[in-house]
Amino acid sequence: MPLIETKGNSYYYEIIGNGAPLVLIHPYMSSIFHWHKSGWVDLLKEDNKLIMLDYPGHGKSASPKEIENYYISNVSEILIKLLNELEISNFSVFGFSMGGRVCFDLIKKYKDKLSCIIVGGMHPNSPKTHKKMITYKEENLTPIVRQKFNPYALKLCNQAQDEWEGIEDDEIKNFLKPVLLFAGTEDPYYNWIESASKLFVNSEFIALEGLGHIGAFWRTNRIVDHIKLILNGR
Repeated sequence: MPLIETKGNSYYYEIIGNGAPLVLIHPYMSSIFHWHKSGWVDLLKEDNKLIMLDYPGHGKSASPKEIENYYISNVSEILIKLLNELEISNFSVFGFSMGGRVCFDLIKKYKDKLSCIIVGGMHPNSPKTHKKMITYKEENLTPIVRQKFNPYALKLCNQAQDEWEGIEDDEIKNFLKPVLLFAGTEDPYYNWIESASKLFVNSEFIALEGLGHIGAFWRTNRIVDHIKLILNGR
């Protein structure tokens, strides 16, 4: 089982496909498995080398007991360490929801490594200023979720996201690489995502009519052509 070790913890990753490197960063309470189940892997692997990491506390990765392991910035560093070990210096990223926050965070220190960013269902603003409407509540966890995830790890991950600082408008405006943002029109973050798309210099925003937050991840047929175009530089 491929693992990357950092700060005494092991995190699971997969590499599938051929072509330009594309890092897939999954949503909260999800895992690499869902990139497969949703069909994204099959849709993208022909033209891209897909690098996928299970977030701390998710999938086959470790569930550390310290909150600092779950910070968005720490996940960014785990990804960069993995990519460095794979000798990948330039790559595209596609993140959804929580994974989108990691994509935006990479702009802060690693914008020169990014070929393009694709984000679904998330805006680049801090939950401190833009209320996090989709959040963790332990009492709402189903038996299946409790079986597949460590509830304490999910709680830490949620708290760590609450503390994310987001990225500044100047950081957004100074990112000149192609950006694709998309969201369902029923997503509670929709207006903030659409507004953020206007701050990027080289961006496109796709509205998926009638879809909610997580629906935009699963309805691959509604967005895949747009994603392939941006990955192919068109």
